[in-house]
This record gives sequence, C-alpha cells and structure tokens, in this order.
Amino acid sequence: MRFITLTIMSLTAGIWFATPAKSQTSKAELMAHMELASGNYCNYPLPTKQITPAPDGYEPFYVSHYGRHGARYMTGSKHFKYVIGKMDSAQTKGWLTEKGEEILARVKVAAADAWHRDGDLTRLGARQHQGIARRLSQNYPELLMQPITVKANSSTVRRCMLSMANFCQELKALNPQLNVTMDASEHDMYYLIPNDSIFIPGKGCDNALYEKLDSFRHEKLNGRRQIALLFKDPKAVEGWIDGYKFCDALWNIVSDMECLPELGLKFNDLFTDDELIDGFFVYNASWCLWEGLMPGSRPNYYAIYPLLKNFLDEADLIIASGEKQVRLRFGHDSVVLPFSFILGVNEAIHGTQNMDNLHNTFSIIRLIPMAGNVQIIFFRKQGSDDILVKFLMNENETSIPIKTDCYPFYHWKDVSAYYRNILKEANMRYKTQDEYEDEEDSD
Repeated sequence: MRFITLTIMSLTAGIWFATPAKSQTSKAELMAHMELASGNYCNYPLPTKQITPAPDGYEPFYVSHYGRHGARYMTGSKHFKYVIGKMDSAQTKGWLTEKGEEILARVKVAAADAWHRDGDLTRLGARQHQGIARRLSQNYPELLMQPITVKANSSTVRRCMLSMANFCQELKALNPQLNVTMDASEHDMYYLIPNDSIFIPGKGCDNALYEKLDSFRHEKLNGRRQIALLFKDPKAVEGWIDGYKFCDALWNIVSDMECLPELGLKFNDLFTDDELIDGFFVYNASWCLWEGLMPGSRPNYYAIYPLLKNFLDEADLIIASGEKQVRLRFGHDSVVLPFSFILGVNEAIHGTQNMDNLHNTFSIIRLIPMAGNVQIIFFRKQGSDDILVKFLMNENETSIPIKTDCYPFYHWKDVSAYYRNILKEANMRYKTQDEYEDEEDSD
C-alpha cells in the first residue's frame, strides 16, 4: 500500500517528489575513490550540499536525530580465525607462496591489534561524531548556542555509548550552557535497535531472492585468484579451503582497515580494484535484501516502526510544550538503513532485484557509512502554528515523497499525517507465543 501512495503522489502536478538517484554510486566513482568500495565500513563522507536558509521568520527549535556508531573494529573474530587458521596450517606444511607469507604476517598484525576489541569504537569513529556535532552547532547556532536541553540515548553496545559521549562532549565544549543528559539502558532498546518482538509478515516470500543472492555472493567473492596468489598449489587446497568463505573473510579484514588509518596496513596487493568493488556490490545487494528494501523481499523494516513512532511522539510533545531541544539517538546500521527507507528518504527507496546494477540507484555508502545518520530539523515562526521540517541524510538535504511548496522544507502537519498513516496501514503488532516459537524453529 505504501508504494501505491508514492506512485500516486509522484503523478500530482506541481509538487516535489522523489525520483531515482541515477548513478547514485557509479563504478567510475568507485574506481576514482577506492576507499568507498569498503561499503558500510567506509569513512563518513563530509557533507557536500549547501544549507538552504529557512523561509523568512522561521527559526530552528528542535533537532531529532538517529545516528550509527562511528568507525569500529570488526564485531567478531571469525574472519581472522578462519584466515589465520588456514594459512597457519598451510605455512607449517610449506604450502604458502612468498606473497602468502607476507599477507599472513600483515593479517596477524591486524588480528593482534583487534584482540579483545570486537566491535570497539576506533579513534577515527570518535572524530567522526565530534565532527558531526561541530557542524550541527555551526549550522544552527541560533538553537545550539542557547542554554537548551540535549537529550541523548544510545544502544547499550559500547561503541554506541562512546559515539554518544563524543558527540555530546563536543556540543558541550562549544556551548557550556547546554543541559546535556546521556543514557544507555535496556529500557530504550525497543526503539533503538530492530525490535524482534514485532511481527513481520511474508515469511518465506523471498526465498528465491536469497538463493539469487547466494549465487551472486559466490560468483563475486569466489577467492580463486587469492588462493592462486597465496598458495603454491591451488588445486591441493581446493577441498580444504572454502574459496568463498576465505575471500569474504579477507574482504572484510581489508575493508575494516578503513576504520583504522593509524594502523597503516595496506592490502592493495591482495585484491584488484575490480575485486574490491565486487565485494561492495555483494554487500550492497545483501543489505538491500536483508532489510527488506528490495522489491519482493520480506519487509524486515517493520522491526523499525517503533523508532518511527518514537520520533513522531517526541516531536509532538516538544511542539506542544513550546520548548527547544536537541534529541539524539545512537545505534546501528541495521536501523539507519531501514529507517531511511521508512521515512522515504530518496537515497533509500530505489532498490531493485538487479544485483549487478543495484548501485546505480541504491548505495549503502550514501546511507550507512560509519557514523551515518538521519536528522530532522524543525522550524517555527512566531505567531504561526505552521511548523516546517527539513530532512538530512548524512547532513545533506534530501527529499521525501510528500508534496511541499517550499522544498527542501515540508509542512509538519503533512509529514506527521503521512507517517501516522504508514503506521496505521502497517497494522504493527507484537508476535504471539506461537509465532515466536515458529521463528525459533526456523532458525
């Protein structure tokens, strides 16, 4: 039903509507900026668009935000364990090439640095959130330079809490008059992470898409060239090493180096540019399907509807109170991506089943780089009850599929009604005990 609404709106004359972002991330752009090929590991891009001044008489009074944690270590050690386990065994048998010996040594340096740091925020991740906070303050000084309340909540995961701390400390350093409160509690996790209590319809409807994705992943990350490069006799290790698993592990290790510039490890001799980009294509398609953003996929974004309700309810309370506030929430890519889709952010709504060319209209580097975020800025005018809002995707102004006569600003009454209707049509409900047990059995 939601997609029918979008189509009807786009046919109405004289309004702003979302159109597919052609060449959202072209292969030529990736070739020119290979750091982007690391997908959701990539460094947070500085905003490139100019800030549009608010209409005459309007001033910002409320910021509602959700942000992904900053750059991090890999969330587990499984990739290191697989690669080092196989290559260590091969080394003892004299199976590694000279290049294999070199790569193994570098991977071990990365693994030693990551020891007991699964998922931890890196120094780069801290700097990313400091920068976002600084620009927010600089762009809206009429709000952030006042003695207002900044309310922040984060996921209870360590990297999210530290991201929140770095963001809030930067705001406080710029304006000591701010009343900053920070919290990280299970109490708020129902909207800060995907809510696994929400019933998601359409179980099994996308089995064919997952089969297609599995073939796509094995084709793009087959590992044949890496095995030939690292092992003296590739045929001798064919039944011993899973080429896809080996290549996927190496791609993740290499991509996470974007989060650790201080480590200074490079693996340009392990993957060609085309191979690194193939890894990006794989994860771009994977995220699109995993979160239910690909046509024909199960709508897993239903698990994010509690966050949408939280955004709406808290905005209504602030508007009714007449107060000013900055509301910050810190969590994960598995929320930023589907939340952007639910909002109808232009960068998030053009998924296709064409996995080879998906990047032309849908690209995770535009949506969930490290520290990726959504901001809604609220403006009001003295003597008027017409609240205006502006949507920012990674600090860049963006569009949503709602009519407006003042783009990039939208009338809050229209925005609120649109999203409340989405929640109504979704008929969001919690799983029954039988549905819980059915999900567990299928796992």
